[in-house]
Amino acid sequence: MLEFAWPFVAAAIVLPWLAARLAPPAAPFAAPLRVPFLSAARAWQAGARARVGVRTVLALAAWSMLVAAACRPQWVGAPVEVPQSGRSMLLALDVSGSMGDPVPGGGMGFEVMSRTARAFIAGRAGDRVGLIVFGSKAYVQAPLTFDLGAVARMVDQTFIGLAGEGTALGDAIALGVARLRAMRRGERVLILITDGSSTEGAVGVPDATRLARLYGVRVYAIGVGVPGTGGRQPGVGLDEPVLERVAARTGGRYFRAGNSEALGRIYAALERYEPVARDERHVLPTTELYPWPLGLALALALAALLAAQFSNRRQRHG
Repeated sequence: MLEFAWPFVAAAIVLPWLAARLAPPAAPFAAPLRVPFLSAARAWQAGARARVGVRTVLALAAWSMLVAAACRPQWVGAPVEVPQSGRSMLLALDVSGSMGDPVPGGGMGFEVMSRTARAFIAGRAGDRVGLIVFGSKAYVQAPLTFDLGAVARMVDQTFIGLAGEGTALGDAIALGVARLRAMRRGERVLILITDGSSTEGAVGVPDATRLARLYGVRVYAIGVGVPGTGGRQPGVGLDEPVLERVAARTGGRYFRAGNSEALGRIYAALERYEPVARDERHVLPTTELYPWPLGLALALALAALLAAQFSNRRQRHG
């Protein structure tokens, strides 16, 4: 449908008429001019009037197109539904060497976790979702985006050992906070999936937890694997007490994923705790059309200029 963004500009179409009506006429000669070639001059005058008429029509047409361009004509398409901005959610996935070990009796495996994560991402339409992978180091694999398909493909491209063999829990949390703090407060969510305890990294888990709490990032921790032996063998097995403290102090929750069915139920619970915004929002796609009348106005103005040049040349050689 054709619309004009600034229709009030159309009032400028009468400006040439107002200028012709209101401008004072040229002063007449003080005395009559005697010419011996009066009949020839009258013929020239008649031809000049015809040529002036052509230039006037071209000039008025150019002015009309210029006014039409100034009204900003637009082609407005059918309404298109767009995702309503909701949560800003980062998925932090542990890709350390131990994540490749199968969970005893659970049949989990990294491929099962990736497939379940992709299904969870696909259901977050309306949220910004990103991906962090961590091992000995933490890296942003996919920045926060509404393109959920791209994030799911990044999950597909993730593999064990991508970020090293260790487990830098504190770095993963701190990196998630750094990426989420620019987003709207109250909608910052970090989902942490790990099967171990913190063994490496520049930032300790307590410091990272304080950062998350300071910036309002809710951490949902998902523990995979067998709980460790606590202080007797640090770094061995799943450190559930640490994950529980991280979740509790940031307003999130801790879940234990003993098998693939439990992991699916955890994601379903996360959708209840952090529901997707379902408000409808539509946009009207518009295409600006002003370059067309603007280009036509330029062409008409050039035609009027060429007509004037041609008329002057004929008068000189006539």
